[in-house]
Amino acid sequence: MMKKEEKIFSTGEFAKLVEVNKDTLLYYDKINLFKPAGIHANGYRYYTFKQFDQFMAIHSLRDVEVPIKELKSYFTSPNVDDLQNLAEYQKQKVADEIKKLKDIQFFLQRVLELTEELKQISFDEIRIEKLPERPIIYSKEKLDWSLPIEELYQHSTQFLKELGVKGIASYGGVVYEKDYLLQEQEGLHRLFCYIDLPEAEIQPGGLYATIYYQGLFDFIEESYKQFVDHLAAHNLEIIGDLYEEYILHSLLSLKEEDYITKISVRVQFKK
Repeated sequence: MMKKEEKIFSTGEFAKLVEVNKDTLLYYDKINLFKPAGIHANGYRYYTFKQFDQFMAIHSLRDVEVPIKELKSYFTSPNVDDLQNLAEYQKQKVADEIKKLKDIQFFLQRVLELTEELKQISFDEIRIEKLPERPIIYSKEKLDWSLPIEELYQHSTQFLKELGVKGIASYGGVVYEKDYLLQEQEGLHRLFCYIDLPEAEIQPGGLYATIYYQGLFDFIEESYKQFVDHLAAHNLEIIGDLYEEYILHSLLSLKEEDYITKISVRVQFKK
């Protein structure tokens, strides 16, 4: 029997005290996670202040998204070891979620950067500009261009998956300078992605020449030739690898002939 001086709360009053929606208390009661102190003769639930700490303990774990099932199991017999295990497991889940959100943020930021860049390009000119150094990661394996196109796409998909980034807005391919100048290349050598990770290398800053090509990859080689001829005609020489960056491709068009590829290379004026 309750003491007369012990204050009791209706469901609505207790919900206000612990700052939750009334429906939360009704739900917790229904699933046997947190029961009221009792039920009046008229069928209304009531709670006591002694339940405040118990509810806050449950709700603090719900606030960090510990599943209901785990809470019900834990609160049958709370103890230090189980609480530690519960916290460690949930901490890892949170870390995974943070990584996922950072990947999404990286993708969206890259989309914003590239859409802004596309608003300023002209297919009729070669841009010469000074650029800062950038963190860059290359694929470990050299591309084998004798493979079917499906396998080449799998290669790029795996490369980006290992980095944990969304691929459509994030990568390109590189041709080594010495191979290009000797005309011995058989297509791109490695994939790359501009991303700041501990294992990233640094793409040197300096003077870069850039051209934008729109069309099928079957005809991109002609743009390379025009690009290099233009540099030579303007007293510029190549001093770095050539980079192909795929600018949003299928995000902007369903037709390959509309795809835009950015070709850039570090240059210097001939002495």
